[in-house]
Amino acid sequence: MHMVNDKGEAVYYNLVRKNNKDYWLVQGIGSTVVYGRDRERRKSRHFTQEQQAERYLARHGFRAD
Repeated sequence: MHMVNDKGEAVYYNLVRKNNKDYWLVQGIGSTVVYGRDRERRKSRHFTQEQQAERYLARHGFRAD
């Protein structure tokens, strides 16, 4: 799913199945950075629970485009 925030940053938000486990992946598009657990700047971040990913997206103002 393509999502954007008010600053014009965009991310992809997808469900990934790997090793019979579900992960939710937030991946930055273009120059958009995704902040990791210790505020490090990354191109992507994965979550083991959907609720964690949704809270991250809401905290950073992302909404479905």
